[in-house]
Amino acid sequence: MTPTAVEQHHQGSPVALADRRRVVIRQLDAGDGPALVAAIEHADPWDLRRRFMGTPPPSSFLLRQLQRADGVHDCAFGAFTEDGRLVGVAQFDRDDDRPTAEFAIEVAHDWQHSGLGTALVRELARHARALGVREFTATYYADNIGIRRLLHDVGRVVASSFDCGEGEARVDISGTE
Repeated sequence: MTPTAVEQHHQGSPVALADRRRVVIRQLDAGDGPALVAAIEHADPWDLRRRFMGTPPPSSFLLRQLQRADGVHDCAFGAFTEDGRLVGVAQFDRDDDRPTAEFAIEVAHDWQHSGLGTALVRELARHARALGVREFTATYYADNIGIRRLLHDVGRVVASSFDCGEGEARVDISGTE
């Protein structure tokens, strides 16, 4: 029997990573608030600083964002371990129905360099393409080599620039799988 869309959403997609660890990637919803708070509380402070381009907002703000996510204009996918730990989040935001969305990602420090970031963004891009999004934009610290590599792994970088220690990129996701 094929699972319904709702069942598939809650089951997610099992993914085996390069280091043989396994996660389930699925769209986050308001019920994932406690897992998100726990992930933030246990995150490496420098990783959070890089993700938010400065001091991270309070958990209450992030929970409100999660609650208002409609899956069309604001959407987040999470990677969960077998024991339910949230170890990565990739998200996009857009103000309208245009084919461009800003994207961001955070992967737990002990899960970096395993292919998890690439898997998360590919799943996010697949969902975004179904909604008509053809391009992701990203802003990051210019010395963040990991995000720069990730952008090349998930699409075709069509523009990038650096100014005053900050990088910006536009990535064509229309042809990725």
